[in-house]
Amino acid sequence: MVRDLLDTPGIHLYISVVNFGEVYYTILRERGREAAEIVERDLRLSQHIHLVDAPWERAKMAGEFKARGGISYADCFAAALAAEKDIPLLTGDKEFEKVSDKIVINWIE
Repeated sequence: MVRDLLDTPGIHLYISVVNFGEVYYTILRERGREAAEIVERDLRLSQHIHLVDAPWERAKMAGEFKARGGISYADCFAAALAAEKDIPLLTGDKEFEKVSDKIVINWIE
């Protein structure tokens, strides 16, 4: 499903710097610096994936989602970004059920 989206002309996907930080550290830990830097480079060169900063209003919304409990703070940034842009969140993480009343979730397996 994700690969299909990436291959769709005109599609725009967004990732918060907070969430990309998680991706980066996971790759760095599991596969090393070179692999992490390749993924970073590819993301920055992507025409489809947009890396977005985390301004105060989004951080505040993430804090409000976190206050509900049962969801990681970083995941709250992904939810807040989806809410702010009024776009579906693409995930397989069941933690997001905690905010499914506030955002549209497209579940992947």
